[in-house]
Amino acid sequence: MFEILIWASIVVVALGMAYAYAGSRDVFHPLMFIGPMMLFMYAWMPLKLSASGGLDGFFDKDQLIFVQSINFAGIVCFVLGTLSIGCRLPELHLAEPLSAKAVHVLAIAGMIVGSIGVAAWTLAIVNVGGLTDAFSTAYSGGWDDNGYVRDAALMMYPGFLLIMAAAVGAGFRPTLAILALGFLAPWMVQAALTSRRGPTFMIVVTLAMGWYMHRQKRPSLVAAGSAGLLLGFLLLFLVTNRQHIFIGSDQEFSTDVSDIVEKPDSGNEFIYGAGAILSAEQRNYFYWGRRYLAQIVVRPVPHTLWPTKYEDFGLPEMTHNAGTGEGFAETLGWEGAVGSAPGLIADLWLEFRWLNLPVLFLLGQIYARVWRRTHLQGGPWIAQYTIMAALSIYFVMQTMEAVIFRLLELSIPIWLVWRMSGYKKASLTVGAEVVPEAEEAVAA
Repeated sequence: MFEILIWASIVVVALGMAYAYAGSRDVFHPLMFIGPMMLFMYAWMPLKLSASGGLDGFFDKDQLIFVQSINFAGIVCFVLGTLSIGCRLPELHLAEPLSAKAVHVLAIAGMIVGSIGVAAWTLAIVNVGGLTDAFSTAYSGGWDDNGYVRDAALMMYPGFLLIMAAAVGAGFRPTLAILALGFLAPWMVQAALTSRRGPTFMIVVTLAMGWYMHRQKRPSLVAAGSAGLLLGFLLLFLVTNRQHIFIGSDQEFSTDVSDIVEKPDSGNEFIYGAGAILSAEQRNYFYWGRRYLAQIVVRPVPHTLWPTKYEDFGLPEMTHNAGTGEGFAETLGWEGAVGSAPGLIADLWLEFRWLNLPVLFLLGQIYARVWRRTHLQGGPWIAQYTIMAALSIYFVMQTMEAVIFRLLELSIPIWLVWRMSGYKKASLTVGAEVVPEAEEAVAA
């Protein structure tokens, strides 16, 4: 039954992707990049672990069936939520280019926002002694005791997207495009020398979608599929060789990435996620939104001002794997690895139990609605959707905790700058008719 549920999950995702692409002809539809990650997390990984007997030391058959039933139901809800918004779009294009004022504001603000990110990143590097000291050991990097400084390095992403929008809105200015690329260069260095999957994925997605979507173009399905496979291999390669990648390393790299998927340890995403579900169920302990609220209310307060903030909020477990690793020893007989993440469906189970299913449906709708607005309204929605796509690796593979604060930090500056630019919802043309309101184009 466990294997049947895995194959059923594969069928649902495959059919969802096929339907989404057939209707939209858009390789950037949310299911086209979230679907493969769900297949990796909830199909390929458990199939490999099951075939090698790697799950036997952690779970019995009934436990695996229970966990995969939840995973399957969650996948179905997310796919249906995404498709419920509709995939077909009218033939239309933006009729009005950005004004000179909007281009100027986007470019200047993008430089300011991006420079904040570069300054924060540089300060963190200087704090540890410079580039060589920061990247001379595996999985290292810069550091600052102030969380605002550490997080501010992410500002390079919205800086890139704002300048790219200005570059294309001005009829494509190569100097602005090169400047935008420069704001991602520090993250490229850090992602390569620290072997981090999340930043590497974010860089590739931001570059690709930022380029294509602002120009209202799409790569072919074959090109996008090939690039996706290469990106997937790159991410596994980085994790496989994480201990060997640093400045001055003379160690050989391995191209055999199968061990990351097949190795049965408590840090494996599927094993850890299954353990989190079972532990919460056996203890009958769920958070009911409190962890997510803490990300908005408590997390922004510096530890130096409120050192016991999570304890005072009633969530002392937030300091251990974002509250996902509780109760493993007493309920399962083994401990989850420190620093592990359970993945989207397990994380939502910890928060809402069976209510995670309507939440997954809603999250699918949110992704699809923002995707739809990139077609019908353009402007700031392109940058917002690019950010959501770039964060999708955290969304599927880690926790909502890893998404919420990043999304707020990257999204808010983009909204503020576009509002300052004086941008108004662009008119859209459907055939020869100009439609002032984008949503009216759907009914046309």
